[in-house]
Amino acid sequence: MKKPQIAADTRPWRDPDATPFVRIRNVTKTFGDVYAVDDVSLDVYKGELFCLLGGSGSGKSTLLRMLAGFETATSGTIEIDGQSMTNVPPYDRPVNMMFQSYALFPHMTVERNIAYGLKRQGIARSEISDRVEELLKLVRLERFARRKPHQLSGGQRQRVALARSLARRPKLLLLDEPLGALDKKLREDTQYELVKIQETLGVTFIVVTHDQEEAMTLSTRIGVMNDGKIAQIGEPQEIYEFPNSRFVAGFVGSVNMFEGVVTEDADDHMRMDSSAEAGTDIYVSHGVDCAPEQTLWYAVRPEKMVLSRERPHGDANITRGLVEDIAYLGDMSVFRIVLDSGKRIQVTQTNLTRYDEQAISWDEHVYVSWAPDAGAVLVS
Repeated sequence: MKKPQIAADTRPWRDPDATPFVRIRNVTKTFGDVYAVDDVSLDVYKGELFCLLGGSGSGKSTLLRMLAGFETATSGTIEIDGQSMTNVPPYDRPVNMMFQSYALFPHMTVERNIAYGLKRQGIARSEISDRVEELLKLVRLERFARRKPHQLSGGQRQRVALARSLARRPKLLLLDEPLGALDKKLREDTQYELVKIQETLGVTFIVVTHDQEEAMTLSTRIGVMNDGKIAQIGEPQEIYEFPNSRFVAGFVGSVNMFEGVVTEDADDHMRMDSSAEAGTDIYVSHGVDCAPEQTLWYAVRPEKMVLSRERPHGDANITRGLVEDIAYLGDMSVFRIVLDSGKRIQVTQTNLTRYDEQAISWDEHVYVSWAPDAGAVLVS
């Protein structure tokens, strides 16, 4: 999917001189003794589609509500477009928020739902009419202007809610699980629509989601949250390929994790003994800043591993196991392997042909191998 276009070059977060559009500094929110958000600092740049990704209770929605002004930070500061939001009520912030439930007025038509906030602002009727027409065209709902919410599909209601939240032309749009109520196929289709609309308008979006695929598909960058803290911030590929912890590696995508002890650490390679878990030494084609005999973890994605009936050449990154289960998913197959060590791992293979009589099947003993640069070494 084409990612949202961001001004000038595109990745202002890589420019140390770029000015953040949203600046969150050391923000904490407590409810009694519970830290819902714990000392979070975050920069979001103009035109970004930034995703806050995390499980239930991670603090992502609380952080979003503080940006909107619905919650007050216990400590720390929030700035939007250079203006401090301290003591600024929600209705005076250059922000709008789209809720998971959509919160449409059931007795109003689509066009009246979209126009509601503009009427409350006292905008002239002719301007409201032009703005509603523009937004209906943007979300491709011109033919549904006179319908009421119960006469629309889930995806159409989602687009009405989006149009209504954009009607007042906010500088920042906050979306709380915007696609959570949609079924899988519709959610995938709507992701493309959301990116296209954001790209057309150039409005900065901050999206809260627990769905890793949604975050990977939508975002320019992702902030992974856990226990009220930001665990890692990065572009989708960076988060997936170079996680900074076992939590991030396990939360974003499927992963096989092996514990081991460092036996060699040079500038151009590292070797760790993981015979107890992986059943092999693990060789990595770069050095790691670690101590001799330090315990580390190695994370390798299922699609980076290779299955074979014959043992590959080499003395590392090769293990053996039994095919316990196979899930055919159309574009790929997922193999669940029980290694000789007893550890279970997953290996995925792309289905390049329609049918392969020689394909590896259940209850076969196989070798699993991977390249020296296939995985990530983690210290925590």
